[in-house]
Amino acid sequence: MFKKIILTFLLLWSAAIQAIDVDFSKSFVVPETSGNNRLTIGGIDAIGSTYKVDFNLREDLTLAIIGAQEQLSVSEQLEQKLRNTTWKGTYVINNITFQTELKLIVVQDGYVGGEITHTSTSDGHLISRVTGDIVTQFKIGNDFIDEDRIDPEVLANLSPDTENRQLIRIKRMRALEFSVSGTNALLGWSANREYRLILEDNVLSGIVGIPNDLYGKNDATTDNGSVSLVKQ
Repeated sequence: MFKKIILTFLLLWSAAIQAIDVDFSKSFVVPETSGNNRLTIGGIDAIGSTYKVDFNLREDLTLAIIGAQEQLSVSEQLEQKLRNTTWKGTYVINNITFQTELKLIVVQDGYVGGEITHTSTSDGHLISRVTGDIVTQFKIGNDFIDEDRIDPEVLANLSPDTENRQLIRIKRMRALEFSVSGTNALLGWSANREYRLILEDNVLSGIVGIPNDLYGKNDATTDNGSVSLVKQ
């Protein structure tokens, strides 16, 4: 039944926009505003912009468009670039270079979930689930600091033109498959590494390190490696 409803919706939407190209490959259901006989779909690319569209279910099981809103926030635009994408490049740690592939399967409302693969012909491989979030960082002094780590009073008084950026923080959650050999046989795969990545010009790059054992002690990481990935 649900497939029939979605198909009907696609046909109606296609007819309504006629020659306009619409990309549903990164679209998703918005549960907060969906419910009985009502559906909201976000992440719809059309006419060079991203939209969230509201529908009502009619008695004949067709969907009527009752509203549309362009999604203009910086975070939403970033998430749209990341949804359902694959990134490839290298991960360098302890002078070992691993070919790396990151698949971002879910990116919504600041949440990120996916799968990462590191492979080396001589030092083994790792396939791991990764999960985390996207946070806004503001530049205070010479450092970029996570929004939720800034004192609320300081945050409230930041100038509107304060330099900021979006940081993707994801951690290894569970190894699906791994092996160690060569130099890496003495080191192994850490189950607690965090990837801190910045998106610039279709390149995801940053550090991969072990965070502090205790929250609030220090946000620095140790035993850092570097990663650089290009969108495929």
